[in-house]
Amino acid sequence: MKAAFALFAATAASAAVVKRQNQGDGPYGPVSYTTDDTLTRHTIYAPESGPDTPMPVLVWGNGACSDDGTSAQNFLAQVASYGFVAIASGNPGGNGGSTTADWMTEAVEWVVNGANGLNVDSSRIMAAGYSCGGTEAYQMQDNDAVSSIGIFNSGLLGNYEFAGQITKPIIFALGGPNDIAYGNGERDYAALSSTLPAWKGNLNSVGHGGTYGEPNGGLFAEAAANWMLWLYQGDAEAGAYFANGAGTSAGWSDAVSQNIEGFSVPIGGGSSASASGAGAGNQTAAAVKSQRDCTQTIRI
Repeated sequence: MKAAFALFAATAASAAVVKRQNQGDGPYGPVSYTTDDTLTRHTIYAPESGPDTPMPVLVWGNGACSDDGTSAQNFLAQVASYGFVAIASGNPGGNGGSTTADWMTEAVEWVVNGANGLNVDSSRIMAAGYSCGGTEAYQMQDNDAVSSIGIFNSGLLGNYEFAGQITKPIIFALGGPNDIAYGNGERDYAALSSTLPAWKGNLNSVGHGGTYGEPNGGLFAEAAANWMLWLYQGDAEAGAYFANGAGTSAGWSDAVSQNIEGFSVPIGGGSSASASGAGAGNQTAAAVKSQRDCTQTIRI
């Protein structure tokens, strides 16, 4: 296995590891987060010793559109420990400010332009976010470099018909009726094209807070990692997590899906920032227990 951060540091002397995070129970843990002078307002999570093949990427928008790139560190480290890179908007700890979807676009462009030597697969980028960060992820629908969207405790705040225009495979993780964004997310899922691959799970016990701060990011991180394993690596067991609402067997209060079975995976491939490859290997799911109008800023 390739030492992801060792390679990164060797090719980018300006990059300094901010803090080691011995988190994530995936096969490529532990995971560290870092900052880089060529992506000045983001936090980058990657395995200490990653796979030899280029890693798919998750770009992440924080709750409340906060600029604290470590606000969901348990969640992001867990996802990265399965052989992925996660890039959160904002520096570690933040500066008390707010982000916009432009920050997410910056992260995508950084990956496409080579990620300063980090071993990433620029053909496999997912955009996702929590609450206000989820509204930023929606705005990646028109970014051709992004191939999937994740909506976590979130939903559209206007221009509701936009949900029907989504063309990228999408996952929703909601906190049940006590989640302030529950109605938004439920409405958006119901409005999706009937041909779009999609999954929605509710965990009624957590409300709007999700499981981001739980050890290894809890059930929400489990779903995110499985989604990327299925979509970008073609992992059949990970796909079974979503097929026919099967997420209820993993602990979700309710789960529904459409067009998971028979969808051709993996998607992407053949265009990586540092090498050619098909992603991060084949780790099974058994180990993983107008745009501005539609996303008016609300700090939730």
